[in-house]
Amino acid sequence: MLTTVLLQAATENPAGDLKPGLEPSQVSPGIAGFIATFFLVAVVILLIIDFNRRNRRLRYRAQYAEQRAAEEGVGGYAHGRDGQVASADSDADAAARAPKPRTAPDADRGENGGRSARRD
Repeated sequence: MLTTVLLQAATENPAGDLKPGLEPSQVSPGIAGFIATFFLVAVVILLIIDFNRRNRRLRYRAQYAEQRAAEEGVGGYAHGRDGQVASADSDADAAARAPKPRTAPDADRGENGGRSARRD
């Protein structure tokens, strides 16, 4: 059925003429459509280039910050050659900043889980 519809649509206007009452300027986007499409494509290309530039700059800054922190022995990269932390103070600081472990929701509610023993 689909092939029949396609064949009929293809052979309905074999000369390539438009339907009566239509002119070529009415069915084509014209110069305005071309300019709008060209503008959109140019903007998208410029946005992609800008995104790549910013992403590359961010990656280089992160690499530089890691190298500098490793050389100066500060931040999270202050490890010696054997993998040990450079100072004992940083262990205490890290322990103080670590999040507290979460407990189970019913751990502090008693043996019934915070519910009364009697249900009505």
